[in-house]
Amino acid sequence: MSHAHFRLDWLREEKKLNPFFGGRPGVVRIDFVSDDAAEDKFNHFIKEKFQNKTGNGQWLSLRLDDAWSTTFPGYDQIVAIAKKLEEANFEIDWSQVQNGSGDTASRNQAGRDNIINIENSYFVNGVDGSPTGIKKLLLLVCEAMAKFVGSGGHFMLIINDMQRHNQGKFWEMIWNAGLRDAVGDQISLVYFVGPKCGREPHGDAPAPEVQFTLPHSIETDDARQDEVYDDIIEILKSHAGYSDDEASKTAGGLVASNCDSVLRLHMGLSKTIMFNNLKR
Repeated sequence: MSHAHFRLDWLREEKKLNPFFGGRPGVVRIDFVSDDAAEDKFNHFIKEKFQNKTGNGQWLSLRLDDAWSTTFPGYDQIVAIAKKLEEANFEIDWSQVQNGSGDTASRNQAGRDNIINIENSYFVNGVDGSPTGIKKLLLLVCEAMAKFVGSGGHFMLIINDMQRHNQGKFWEMIWNAGLRDAVGDQISLVYFVGPKCGREPHGDAPAPEVQFTLPHSIETDDARQDEVYDDIIEILKSHAGYSDDEASKTAGGLVASNCDSVLRLHMGLSKTIMFNNLKR
């Protein structure tokens, strides 16, 4: 796990998610009020916590985000799920959603997506991106996902905070269009609800089994401050070679100066470790 994604100030949240980290499928809703909650770092934390496992089948985790070109809502998200499954050797038969002759979409080179329109069809890098093509691709993905979980695999799908219309695309085009019925009760679905969606989930979002709000500040929470202080000491000792006294003093300073923002706490810890390693 990278220095930027240590568990810090999330002991209570981690305990709530431990059944899912252990392989139990289910739906989780995570709320946050601002970037001070360090939701991006928490996102990375749960992804790495889930997928870095051995034994009892393969563990895969995928984050979908409307801010990333590779997981734009709709078509790109289906492709991203397909590619993630292929990492576990559950192949997708792309020939079923490609141009039949192979001539039109295969003899082209481009640094980015190669988009071709022919006879009311829509091909992106040779794959049919029309509504019919998207449905076919989703069916293939659902079949591959069913095989994956049926063989003992574990999959966590993380839906990051999105604009409401982009949330709607995921629920309509992927979840409700087939993935829910195919494997909805066999995978873990985690969705974030924050400022981008007006702090309200889309009406199609499933009811969560576990729901909590990420803290954006520990300023008035003495118990959390103690948890953070202990976490920082252990991290500085194990990953930066600090002595007990050095770690205690540094942790106290970090907590005192950043207790109003969990994000700044993480950033301060990462900078401290980085500067210490540069001095070596």
